[in-house]
Amino acid sequence: MNFYRFFLRRSDLPNYPLDAIVFPILVCLFIFHGCSTPYTPPRSDSQETAWTGESKHLERVIAKLTKELVRQGDLAGKAILVSPRDLYDAQNGLSLKLAVQLRGRLVTYMSEQGVRVLYPGADEESALILQGTWQEFGRDLILDFRVMKLTDHGPEAVASASGKVLMSDIDPAALTPDRDAWSRYLVRELEKGITSRRTLHIRDFTVGGDKRDYRDFGVYCTEWLGPELSNSYMFEPLDQQTALRGVPDMELRSRGSKDDLSDPKEDVEKTSLTADLLKADAELKGKAYFHSRSLEFHVRITDRQGRQITAVNAEIPKTIFPDNVLNPARESAPVIPSDTVTSGLQVELTTTKGESRPYYRKGEKVRFILRLNRAGYVYLFDLDPDGNAVLLYPVDRQGRLKRDRECGSALMPNRPILIPEDGCSNPIVVKKPPYGKETIWAVASEHPLNIPDYLSGAWSTAEGLMKNIRSQGNAGGGGYGEAQVEVMTGP
Repeated sequence: MNFYRFFLRRSDLPNYPLDAIVFPILVCLFIFHGCSTPYTPPRSDSQETAWTGESKHLERVIAKLTKELVRQGDLAGKAILVSPRDLYDAQNGLSLKLAVQLRGRLVTYMSEQGVRVLYPGADEESALILQGTWQEFGRDLILDFRVMKLTDHGPEAVASASGKVLMSDIDPAALTPDRDAWSRYLVRELEKGITSRRTLHIRDFTVGGDKRDYRDFGVYCTEWLGPELSNSYMFEPLDQQTALRGVPDMELRSRGSKDDLSDPKEDVEKTSLTADLLKADAELKGKAYFHSRSLEFHVRITDRQGRQITAVNAEIPKTIFPDNVLNPARESAPVIPSDTVTSGLQVELTTTKGESRPYYRKGEKVRFILRLNRAGYVYLFDLDPDGNAVLLYPVDRQGRLKRDRECGSALMPNRPILIPEDGCSNPIVVKKPPYGKETIWAVASEHPLNIPDYLSGAWSTAEGLMKNIRSQGNAGGGGYGEAQVEVMTGP
């Protein structure tokens, strides 16, 4: 029954003046409400000893914890790195959206107290590092912060503070994993055990156990991890598009040359051609395996001698990735393996803008760099967006296959060549449509391949060309290898 309707229905009351009835009732209600004390359940001893303080609004709790950290560590005037990557769920290690929110509040309150807060990616040897975790405990969220100092004996805590907030103060979306949370997790795990900062070449990811064309997915994963790696304390990713700009040809040849010409060990993995050209200290290589509901990622970083220095594995739900990269549409050309090796012959291919889909505009020259691990014959083809094939190397000025002494000889191992600068090729310039994604395909063989002087008929199509070339390369009688790099062209 509605209280106010009952209270104001005159027909239900005796015939007394209304004021004489209403006033005493209001007075009683006021006295009862104002003078009564709400019941507070007793606090158990275990709760009292485990957590101190009352649950407060998130802002007030963060302000209090920050003040305590600054006091304990005497942080005023000192430099401190505060990154969302170092704030994570204690149970699963993920730096969720809450990490970004916490960082924003911590930066504000620390700056107000005179702390010199550095942005992620800042390189300052004496800087302290803020770390923090959270954990659900009933209806509360427990926060635990620490300020760490790097010493010769490892990290050392200089301040710590803990508190709690009600789970109802936290937006549920802030505790939901997303792509950024997983990238922060992967990078933080890769940083473990690294003692000095290294320049890094990031290779495009590959997909294991599946024959579909996942090159778009490989590039996507590289771009997904790139920003977080750029904010890393221990890694400095190199920009492939610009890092080689202005480097003289002789310097490129020198950087790409290998010293281990005698007795090369095929079972020892070395850095890629692009990593050597960039003079990177380390190289990141990632591989993904598709399962029904998840993706299994294997990410590792190797040094210049091919030795693994750090690695991380993670199983990530498919739902956080775009459907178009998980289910690629079939292209006109079949899949082109980038790491085909037969009998140990390996060919590597890159550009002076790197190997991760460099972009070239109309009128811009395209330059390629190629290297073999053993002596062999090399052929370079352009497969355009319409499925046409064009021979780029070795050719004469008319674009015809060149077989003379200069261009028909086997290339030396571990000595890169520049195309077109080193001859047997014409200037390669982006001229006219079709623009888009073009595949440059390199083929190496220990024996000369039987290729027509001019590509025509089935030889002039990407699919027909690869079928004919592979039938010869896989026929036996020597080593055979392939490599590819995709370039993007536009007006």
